[in-house]
Amino acid sequence: MPWDAEQVRDEIVRAETLLSDLGSGVEPVAGTHAIEAVQAVVGLYGECLARLLRHIEQAGHPEVLADVARDELVSHLLLVHDLHPVGIEDRIGTALAEVEDAFEPGSLDLLDVQDGVARIRVAVRGCQSTAARMRTSVEEAVMAAAPELESVEIDAAAPQPSTVIPVEDLFATGRLAGER
Repeated sequence: MPWDAEQVRDEIVRAETLLSDLGSGVEPVAGTHAIEAVQAVVGLYGECLARLLRHIEQAGHPEVLADVARDELVSHLLLVHDLHPVGIEDRIGTALAEVEDAFEPGSLDLLDVQDGVARIRVAVRGCQSTAARMRTSVEEAVMAAAPELESVEIDAAAPQPSTVIPVEDLFATGRLAGER
């Protein structure tokens, strides 16, 4: 039975903890050998992934390659081995489109990606809590899509004009020009 996302995350944390403990073992030689063994296994898995991707490409199935790249766990492994078939800007663009679907279409722009930092322009109508939730969603989605980034910078665009009638106008007692 395949692991769900929570199981995957738990195993990643477990593996990272075990790997970080290897170097601090009581027996330095055993720790060194264990680290080298892990590096050898990771290298073999990377070579297997590279071969698998080449076979998929040579078979002419780009849709399979796209499905593989969208799988969260496989995507992270491809990044570890510098094999991801989708460029960082395209992955960020897909993540931003998903966030926009949940908030407001056309409100996010990828400005650039340089030196491990993605700069995103966010233009949100509505209250400040909506803007804050959107910024948080953008940061989380972009970092999930491109974990090789060091950070995400949000540039807040000037508020867009609202089509909502201000509350004070609803209760105004004045009449429109020409009314009696």
